[in-house]
Amino acid sequence: MNWQGLKIPIIIVSLLAGMALFFAGQWLYQKYSFNEPLNDALKSNPSIESFSVSDKGRVLQVDVSLKYDADMMMSYKELIKELTNAMGKKNFQLILGDSRDIDDVLGQVWYKAQYAVYEASFQGNFQDMATVVNREASTSGVVAIINVDQENIYLRLKHEGHTLDQVITLNVNQNNGIGQAPATGGGNNDQGN
Repeated sequence: MNWQGLKIPIIIVSLLAGMALFFAGQWLYQKYSFNEPLNDALKSNPSIESFSVSDKGRVLQVDVSLKYDADMMMSYKELIKELTNAMGKKNFQLILGDSRDIDDVLGQVWYKAQYAVYEASFQGNFQDMATVVNREASTSGVVAIINVDQENIYLRLKHEGHTLDQVITLNVNQNNGIGQAPATGGGNNDQGN
């Protein structure tokens, strides 16, 4: 079949072959530039119990569960570093999974203490936060591990083999102690569940 001197079957076959090559090249690029280094980094990390990676459009979502005895702050910081190295400039979101207990003891402690934690993230009153979290935790027989660095508050609650992990971004303006709204946009985003 000809259309103004062009052979339509040849054009269609050429177009399909070009599309197949394009998608195959994109798949190979994705596999060897992101997926393999990312999987290798996550598999080799001794503090990770399990992980999953899913592509959510422009952001790669990495769900990680840490082992019960892992140092949450150090593991989290190491994960961010490894993910940044493996991903390059591609945006990712690190989500910490946890193993909350069925009777929701950990959830209740978090519910009662979260106001103090978020207040500390804005105002910097970490001593008061630690007092409230430890009081609520000890009342329920829960072990609370709280760490703070220049960027985040790391809270891990443990009870009978279960954990609840939270990473809260600090929003304290270092110059005057006034809280700021969290920044959004590119780079790596992180949160806890």
